[in-house]
Amino acid sequence: MHAQRKIALVAVCALLGTVGIAGCAPQTNEALATGDQQTPQAEGHEYTDEQQSIIDGEEGTVYDGISLDAYPGKDYLDGMHDMWDANVDQWAPELRTLPSGQIVQRTPSELAERARQGKTPYNIFRLNNDNRGCNSCHADLDATLQHLAQTMHPSPNSPALDAEMTVDQCLFCHTYSPGYIPTQYEFGTLIHNIHYGLEADGQFEDEYKGNCYSCHDATNDGEGMALWDQTKFERLRGVTKVENVEGDFSIDQEATMAQEDMFNMDAWNRLYDRMRSGAEYADTPMPQSLFDSWPITVDGEVNSPYTALLPDLVKEAEAAGVTVTKVSKEVCNWNGTGAGSVSNVEITGIPVSWLIERAGGYADNAGINGVRVMRADGSSKRAMPLDKVDGGEAFLVYKINGEQLTAANGFPCTNWCEGVDPEVNSKQMNEYKVVTDAPDFDDHVYEFEHHDGNPNGWIDADGNWTNKPNATVLGVPEGLVIQNGQPYTFHGYVDAYDEKIASVEFSMDFGKTWTKHDLGDTDVNKLVWFDFTWTPQEESAYCLQLRATTESGLVSPQIQTVMVNAKDAMPAADETVVIDTPSLVAPKTAAAEAAEGKE
Repeated sequence: MHAQRKIALVAVCALLGTVGIAGCAPQTNEALATGDQQTPQAEGHEYTDEQQSIIDGEEGTVYDGISLDAYPGKDYLDGMHDMWDANVDQWAPELRTLPSGQIVQRTPSELAERARQGKTPYNIFRLNNDNRGCNSCHADLDATLQHLAQTMHPSPNSPALDAEMTVDQCLFCHTYSPGYIPTQYEFGTLIHNIHYGLEADGQFEDEYKGNCYSCHDATNDGEGMALWDQTKFERLRGVTKVENVEGDFSIDQEATMAQEDMFNMDAWNRLYDRMRSGAEYADTPMPQSLFDSWPITVDGEVNSPYTALLPDLVKEAEAAGVTVTKVSKEVCNWNGTGAGSVSNVEITGIPVSWLIERAGGYADNAGINGVRVMRADGSSKRAMPLDKVDGGEAFLVYKINGEQLTAANGFPCTNWCEGVDPEVNSKQMNEYKVVTDAPDFDDHVYEFEHHDGNPNGWIDADGNWTNKPNATVLGVPEGLVIQNGQPYTFHGYVDAYDEKIASVEFSMDFGKTWTKHDLGDTDVNKLVWFDFTWTPQEESAYCLQLRATTESGLVSPQIQTVMVNAKDAMPAADETVVIDTPSLVAPKTAAAEAAEGKE
């Protein structure tokens, strides 16, 4: 490929040389065309008297209808067109077949139009987009994280949801995360050393021909070096903008996922979390004896503290008819826009309010302000607000989707508090303690920074929400190829933890216009799945953006952009570069050098 591109560049240089010579011709002709002297006809062309009078610039003549062959430089332009037409395949955007079987084209097509204009293919030749951005080297960033050497990096996505991980999700964690990541605002420090440090051993520069502009966009807007993946969609040419985009919109809150597909970050947390996940990864069966002998204590500011075995409590609650089975959500407070750190499943559990009633109810203490959930390994004691407990939104869950919990989900039981982030949903919990030292549940900054309560989302250093509300499209890898003229359904979810979503809006002109869809009345304790079905009208690239608004007026602080390429003829896999690894793809330079060696 590189050898062919070098030939193309030689042709360009030759043509540019012609331009340099031809550039003198107008001045020469102007100097010669004095007095009554007529402009000579181009050799080999014959013109009508009318055309000749136009060429000679006679008074009263107009240029409508003149033959293009009359213009000096037409042969040069024809040569330029021929040169680019001959190199269409070499400068066309790369088509990839991903391990998932999906075909993507990361760069919009604009070569044919520009070739007709005698211009360079901008996206590929000028911006080099196929060789820039995270996905140029990593077909799947999520898989890349899971295969990092010498680390157990968590994935921000449930594998069943097929969320497309982007650099935005990396920044979401590695920006401001006190108590979760030791060093704040360290993404740049980390990622540059990963690519240029000792571990990389020159691979990024030598094998992949990487440099600063592989990842960055240099602008003159005063903002300095930006990330290319965050700016490219509005810089690439060939993206059709659709005003007031129309489509069929629908929502669903009852769709659930399998228990093994639920999101969890256990591989990254404390030792016992890793042990629980490790047991599931190793397919180690959980002993029934653990369930049968598991103690639950209810104490603190109650009238009659007690300890009872879990199976006895289940039997008693079922006999009393107080157990609850319902669809309910979990949304990680670290869930970034575009990520899939969410679950929607059917839970079966005992209301915590009933467990407290069994303890004789709250003690006569006006200072009671919460219930702490104590994990058996001592690693967590977060508090739940009383309104959640007394309102029937807190449960001791022992079944998910009608089955006992898996190891990773906390067998034999877990706490489950609805409508909040699941930090308080301690796995393998063994004690509910009614307390007077719970935090102010309206102070989400305190809750966030002190790891107590349930802050219901992620914040920046100024205390502003960064993911509330969250509007996310799932299953659309960068540049997904779809059939032109046929309906395509974008699927995803919207959520705002303890707030209801009032509306969802879509844009296909980078936010110039938005099409609004009201959700109506929804259950805040269930995830809102959506489908937006849209039909492309012409072969082109399109970028869809979306945002949500809550009933209180919060608007999505971050906007996700997904790009699709509508094709008249869908490419076959054998017409693409087949990527056989979801992680680090082979360097293109190696393929190019191999091709050169064969010539």
